[in-house]
Amino acid sequence: MYQYEYVSLHTGGGFWVDNSAGEHRDLIAQYAAQGWRYAGFVPTRFSSYGGIKELDLVFEKEVP
Repeated sequence: MYQYEYVSLHTGGGFWVDNSAGEHRDLIAQYAAQGWRYAGFVPTRFSSYGGIKELDLVFEKEVP
């Protein structure tokens, strides 16, 4: 059985948004250090142009 953790991340959603700051990479590394595995992402909010404004990073951990 697995336990899941969802972490919201604001991406901006604009056409020319630059997400190269790597906040998503830092979050994935932090959770990995705590024993979580990155499982994927789910878009949760969109811009009027169809860009992803926010998403949930999904992490999982096996529960003994």
